[in-house]
Amino acid sequence: MKLRRADEPAVVTPARTANVPLIDENFISADAGNGWAACYRLVNGKVKQHGIPHARARVTGSRLDSDLGGQNIAEFADFIGQRYGYGDGIWNLTDTPIDLHQNTARRYGGNMHLFLMLVNIAELGVRTGSELTLIVPAPPGLLNQVGPQMKQTILAGENGSGDGLWSIQLRKDKKPRVYRFVRVITLPEGAGAFAAFRFSSDGEVVELPDRNGDDMLAGRVAVLDLGAGTGDTYTIFDGNLNPDAIAHATDDKAGVIMNLLQPILDDVQQAVPDATHLTTAHIDSFLRRYLAAPEAEREQAATIRVSGKNVNIERSILMNAERYAEWVGANKIDPLWSSGTDAIVEAGGGWIYIDAWVRQWYPGRLILTPDMFKHTKQIPLYDLNGVGQLNFAAAFMRAQQA
Repeated sequence: MKLRRADEPAVVTPARTANVPLIDENFISADAGNGWAACYRLVNGKVKQHGIPHARARVTGSRLDSDLGGQNIAEFADFIGQRYGYGDGIWNLTDTPIDLHQNTARRYGGNMHLFLMLVNIAELGVRTGSELTLIVPAPPGLLNQVGPQMKQTILAGENGSGDGLWSIQLRKDKKPRVYRFVRVITLPEGAGAFAAFRFSSDGEVVELPDRNGDDMLAGRVAVLDLGAGTGDTYTIFDGNLNPDAIAHATDDKAGVIMNLLQPILDDVQQAVPDATHLTTAHIDSFLRRYLAAPEAEREQAATIRVSGKNVNIERSILMNAERYAEWVGANKIDPLWSSGTDAIVEAGGGWIYIDAWVRQWYPGRLILTPDMFKHTKQIPLYDLNGVGQLNFAAAFMRAQQA
């Protein structure tokens, strides 16, 4: 069984031309997931995005005064008096502990959450001094708990005074960039993915008729968002959220970390017992490299160098991906069909690993993917929420103007 590639285009989806855009460059959609943190904004009618792995480590950023050979310099940013390295491979450039801070309610609105968002905003080229509206999601089952704390923390600002001012200085910057957050909109994860299908980037409804002319998003629709840390089920009936289904919508045992990254890590450490330094963040970077490689080069891309030994992890990837697919089918998808769900919307990077098996097992069921429609076909599964949150905001503002 073959896995899909995870290409990541710089331009995600085109927007329609409009005289007055409903949302401007100062609307920032954030998706600080447990595995990949990204931000999105609309620039000249196109969605731009920047993402980094959900990992950081304290670094000095120093260079040796030497003429002998090259030196590895980590990408870093200064934030609240600390210097943190970020990006793939940061763990190979420092011996300080890797900070992941995953799968806890405290991380929403926390120091690392804000750091990742600000780095991405700065890397997107948002001008210092900009006043920003931030759209930020949380798992549906945690939204009522963490939504208020995110708003309060972000709008309080770095000094806690309520001015909404936050600063970040990248390695390439001569001075800190300062941003003022004037509004924070919180959404349940999955709402953005639904909006990516339902609305265009200027907020207009996109009709999605099936062969009989019926709306594919009508009736009971479940967005199954398989992320790094959690698997979230966002249930919609005739376009409206089902609040009573929210309490049990988030499963912290359904994500890629527990079901794919950790088992592969266990396999690697069984083959190389000395590889105690490896984390799931390392495995995540190996998987991204594997998926990005041309199919003919996949086997080579699956060979990693660890603790003095070469290990090929392709068999482990495929075996654990199939096992993950079986678990999702039995524990998530079958119960949705049994409860009368009319359609399932795929969202989240976890689907990259299991889509081929799922489609084979449910050939007569309606499962919506981005590649089915013109306005979504260029959006990777892991970007659906982030892109769709901009569409959601545009649709909301269009409704307010009506």
